[in-house]
Amino acid sequence: MPPGLLPKIGIDCVLSKGAEGLIGDGCVYELSSSHPAILNPETLRPGDYVRLRLWFPDEDVYSVFKLAEVQWVKNEWIKIDLLLVSPKDQARLKQFVTSEGNPLPTSARIGEHIMIRA
Repeated sequence: MPPGLLPKIGIDCVLSKGAEGLIGDGCVYELSSSHPAILNPETLRPGDYVRLRLWFPDEDVYSVFKLAEVQWVKNEWIKIDLLLVSPKDQARLKQFVTSEGNPLPTSARIGEHIMIRA
């Protein structure tokens, strides 16, 4: 990955399913310091690149998505697109989306967009 694309901001969140697709609850933080500071979501701008750590419900292991792009920020909500997804993490996302209970609408693009409240 070219150095200019390395994200300087991370988002940690717990993933869930909503009426419109995948949603997460988490926080935004700075990656570049030795003591990461929590940031206000409105410090992000459309086109910013972030790193994302997702925890799936009822699991102790998280998935790391090294590159995601911010589409928009409104109040405490952030819409991101996942840009780099390993085959393993894509399979985990697909399994989560298709799991029983609260299935996502068929129009939702699996594993491409996530709405995050931070």
